[in-house]
Amino acid sequence: MTSSVQRIALCIECPLDQHGGVEVLVRALVDGLHRDFRIYLVSQDPAGSLGDGPWGSKLAGHFEWNPGDKSGRQIDRLITWAKDERIELLHFHHGGTYCWNSRSWNRCAITEVSRAGFRCVSTNHGAFGFWLFVGAQRSLPYRLAAMCLCWPAKLRQVAAVEWEATVSKHDYHAVRRWFFPVRSRFRQIYHSILDESVLLELPKKKIVLCLGTVGSRKGQPFLADAFGRIAAKHPDWRLVIAGRHANDGTPEALHAAVSKHGIAGRVDILTDVSDELARQLLAEASIFAMPSLAEGLGLSLQEAMYGRATCVGSRVGGIQDLILDEKTGLLVPPADPAALAAALARVMADPDLRERFGNAGRKHVTDNEMTKDGMVRRHRDLYLAEVSRAKP
Repeated sequence: MTSSVQRIALCIECPLDQHGGVEVLVRALVDGLHRDFRIYLVSQDPAGSLGDGPWGSKLAGHFEWNPGDKSGRQIDRLITWAKDERIELLHFHHGGTYCWNSRSWNRCAITEVSRAGFRCVSTNHGAFGFWLFVGAQRSLPYRLAAMCLCWPAKLRQVAAVEWEATVSKHDYHAVRRWFFPVRSRFRQIYHSILDESVLLELPKKKIVLCLGTVGSRKGQPFLADAFGRIAAKHPDWRLVIAGRHANDGTPEALHAAVSKHGIAGRVDILTDVSDELARQLLAEASIFAMPSLAEGLGLSLQEAMYGRATCVGSRVGGIQDLILDEKTGLLVPPADPAALAAALARVMADPDLRERFGNAGRKHVTDNEMTKDGMVRRHRDLYLAEVSRAKP
């Protein structure tokens, strides 16, 4: 690469190889953009650990970020590093509205890097709402006091970037309402890791699939409860719940729901899921369920829809961008196993409806360019535009 190639830093608060949606998407951006830009990474990975791995040849440099260090000294080191590397644009990715310490008036990395003269943009991968961030179990006075401190700091952070993107239209409209004084700073960009070249086309089986981390926000215990309510009436169907288990009590609640209905012989709970197995499951499943309590968009839901699975999901977050109720699938209230059971039973019993939803779902994904290539192309164009505006 020549020195004229633009220098872009992608910034995350976790290790690059973690399995969350933010990390998966940033890996896709590194993979898709390293030939067009000099890509640098700010992440929690230990210094020097990425050089010998699969990303070493694709990264021009790395800064080790410790999200637990809230001091200004770490931010000062980041600014010095960015100056030394002549970074032209920093793209901060956060998994929720208040990451990168954006609830702090004078210790937010994004705000301070921008104030140091760097051009910054950011992406909010999940606008889950202020109360979820503070904790719904907190008292109302505590939550109101926290809002008075955090809301102005977040406004300051958004005002410091050229734009902050959301990954769904639902979240775009939500943050424009929540942070109305800076609403013009927000934009929406669909994210995706859907790679049409590696997806499989296999005969459908009578499988209800849920693919993703088994954690408190994902709602798998409600799905097991729903399936248990209708399992006897649909004896040919199986439930497959696949994904790593979070250490938050959700896996135990999932097993309890399975035991409650006595359906252990009809439910497969898989924790070691390779990319190859995930693609096979997505290709074979007739029904894909996403019972989340909150969701930025739903990457596995995109892939399931592209694979013509009939999709049933909660009426929350970006799921509503993908599942258009009664058009590309069915939406149900979150945390409502009775409603989820009724929706599953309806599509289990109607193969023509499954075919209609499956075809409409694929068309919806392709019409909106929800693919890895589409996401990379949009970011390439945005980065070039931002860097060109910064030049005299």
